[in-house]
Amino acid sequence: MQRIVHFGTGNFHRAHQAWYTWAAGGWAISGVSLRSPAIRDLLSPQGFEYTLAVKDAGGVEYHRIDCIDEILVASEEGATILARLAAPDTHVVTFTITEKGYALGNDGALDLTHPAVQADLEGGIQTIYGFLAKGLAARRDAGAGPITLISCDNLSANGGTLHRALIRFCERAAPDLVPWLAGHVSCPDTMVDRITPATTDALIAEVAQATGRTDAAPVATEAFTDWVIEDRFVGPRPAWETAGARLVEDVAPYELRKLRLLNGAHSWLAYAGTLAGYDFVHQAIADPALLSGARAIMDEAAETLPDTVRADAPAYANALIARFANPALHHKLRQIAMDGSQKLPQRLAATWADRQAAGLPAPAIAAAIAAWVAFVRAETAAGRPLDDPKAAALAEASLAGDPVAAVLAVAGLPAALADKI
Repeated sequence: MQRIVHFGTGNFHRAHQAWYTWAAGGWAISGVSLRSPAIRDLLSPQGFEYTLAVKDAGGVEYHRIDCIDEILVASEEGATILARLAAPDTHVVTFTITEKGYALGNDGALDLTHPAVQADLEGGIQTIYGFLAKGLAARRDAGAGPITLISCDNLSANGGTLHRALIRFCERAAPDLVPWLAGHVSCPDTMVDRITPATTDALIAEVAQATGRTDAAPVATEAFTDWVIEDRFVGPRPAWETAGARLVEDVAPYELRKLRLLNGAHSWLAYAGTLAGYDFVHQAIADPALLSGARAIMDEAAETLPDTVRADAPAYANALIARFANPALHHKLRQIAMDGSQKLPQRLAATWADRQAAGLPAPAIAAAIAAWVAFVRAETAAGRPLDDPKAAALAEASLAGDPVAAVLAVAGLPAALADKI
C-alpha cells in the first residue's frame, strides 16, 4: 500500500488530513510524534483506529477512521522514522506541527540559534529538519524517487516557508543533499480549515454510549471542512479531491482569507473572550460586543484580500459566525489562545500593516492585538504560565516600564502598534 508519513498526529490531523485520506481510500499513514508518546499509547491498543464525531446543528455522525496503521515516537523510534522517509512506497510527507514547530525567527526564516535546530545541525534528530535531512539523504542513496512535502499549518505560504527553511538547514547540515532536493522534492502551498476542539472525558463517554465501542482518543469536529492544495506534486498522491479537497494553481488567496478572517477573529475571541470570563467560542460569539469585534475584524481584513476572493468575503464571514456559534463543539478559547507570539504576526499584524500601507484605519485589528497584550499581562499577574514558546520573555516584558511596547517587541510586532493600543 502507498504511504504517507505525517508529523504531528494531534486532533486536527486526525479530523482533517487523515479523514481525507480515509475517505479517498488506498493509502496508509505512518504517524510521527516529535515529542510525546501519549497519542501512540492511547491508540496502539485499538490498532490506531479512532472515532471521528462530526457535529453540527442537525446532529452527530460517527466515523471509524482506520488509515493510520502506526504512530512512531521520535525519541524512541528515530531509525524507523528515517526508514519510512526513505521507503519507495512513501510518496508524501505531511505536517501539522503548529507554527512553533517550524522554529522560525521573527523574520520568517529558520532560526539557526534555536536549541533544537542547533542540536540537529550537530547530527541530532529533534526537529522535522533533522529527520528530513537524514531521511531524504537515505532516500536519495536508495534511489527511492521524488517525494512531496506538504505543510498543513497556518503559516503564510506554508509550502514555500517549509522549503526555504529546509534548504537553509541542509546548506549547513548536508550541503551535498541540496542539489538532489531541487530535482526530487516539492513543497506545495496549502490552506486547511476545520474547527477541531480538544478531546474531553465527556466526548469519550458520548462515543462509547453512541457506538458501543470504547475509544480512548476520539476526535470531535464540525461538519464543515476545506482543504485547498497547490497542484504541484512530484509523485503519486491520494485522490483527496474525491473527498472534497480542491487542487488549484494558486492557494494564496484562499490562505489569506482564512488566516485573516477566520484565524484573526478566532484570536480576538480567544483573548477578549477569556478576559471577559468565557470558556468556549460559542459563548464568546454570543456576547454582542465580542460578536461586533469579530465582524469588524473580518470587515477590515476583507478589504485587504485579492479580488479573486474579496467578493465572497461577506458570505464567508457570515458562515464563520455560524460555525463559531456551533454549541456542539465546545471549542476552548484557551486552546486557540496558545502560541500567540507565533500566530499574531500572520493573523492580525499583517492585516494591520496592509491597511496602514493603504492609508486605511484598522481599529478592530488593533483592538484584537491589544486584547492579546492584555491577556499576556493578566496571565502573568495571576501567576499562570503562558502556553507560548516565548513564555518567559513575554512574562518579563509584561513587567517592563512600557509593557505594551515590550510585549509587542518579543513577538516581532510593529512598534507603531503601541500608539494604537
